[in-house]
Amino acid sequence: MRETDNNLPEVANPPADTPRPGTQRFHRGPLGRVLQRFLSQHRPQQEYSLVHLEQLWLQAAELDPAIGLNLFAQFSPGDWHVLLHLAQFSASVEQALQHWQRYARLASDMEQVSLQRDGERLIIELDIDAPDALMRFLTEHYSVMAVSMLHLGAGSAFQLLGAEFRHARPAYHGQYARWFGKVQFGAAHTRLYLDAACLALPMRQHHPVLVELLRDSLDRRLARLQQFNGWAAKVADLVRGELQHGRAPSLEVAAEALHQSPRTLRRRLQEQSLGFREVLDAVRAELEQSLELQGFARSQIAEQLGYADSAAYLHARKRWQADGA
Repeated sequence: MRETDNNLPEVANPPADTPRPGTQRFHRGPLGRVLQRFLSQHRPQQEYSLVHLEQLWLQAAELDPAIGLNLFAQFSPGDWHVLLHLAQFSASVEQALQHWQRYARLASDMEQVSLQRDGERLIIELDIDAPDALMRFLTEHYSVMAVSMLHLGAGSAFQLLGAEFRHARPAYHGQYARWFGKVQFGAAHTRLYLDAACLALPMRQHHPVLVELLRDSLDRRLARLQQFNGWAAKVADLVRGELQHGRAPSLEVAAEALHQSPRTLRRRLQEQSLGFREVLDAVRAELEQSLELQGFARSQIAEQLGYADSAAYLHARKRWQADGA
């Protein structure tokens, strides 16, 4: 019996060249919702898909060309991804940055963070894997978000030495100084430079118990993301994409996207001692934790995970827990 909701919303008029879900990368936080809220304040008669971040950014940029620098000001604490709360509860700037580096993948498939020591400087390198039109917006947004959260947590003692950005200098480049000080554009990498002495600055809302609880939960989510390889990983990526697009995952859909027959794909999963249902359950359990941490109600989680109602979702949830999913 299918547990999926036949009335889930579909993406309206996707572009002809939109890649299959398995090749897409996703942002798991509230970014699309905040962009939609910003747009609705200026264009209340229009509707915006939360799926196509690039379209949202481009429309927002028509209203504010520097929206990449300014959007984080639209975020309330209720919009923060759990990683931002973890940063505030961390013991020091160094620990907050280490948490960002470790768990960035849980917030977005497009973002990679690495920390490098260079003498008396710490280099925070940010690699955004996104189309050119989207990369600048996301680079600006993530960079401002990081600086804002560290200023909030550590106070005015936290200061950047400067920054380099891969993208070309935008017309509004003068606004960068507020956040990053001395800036270079068209660089080989996107990097924020920090005096290593700042690493020891304490975060004023440090809460060791909450850090332990959040890290335990995030480590479980990270393990779920990393548990699959080979064909199971490909199927998990497709399932994740179908659910996040409001579509019902199935073995048949996954097989078609992977250019396999359903029978062949089932056999390939069996070779890894897995079935399609097990992969689907694991992905749902992973997404459930993400949605719970963002404060979604059970009915909303049930809908986003593809269940017809909360009862079906809660029944399946017991199965995940029993199986150790």
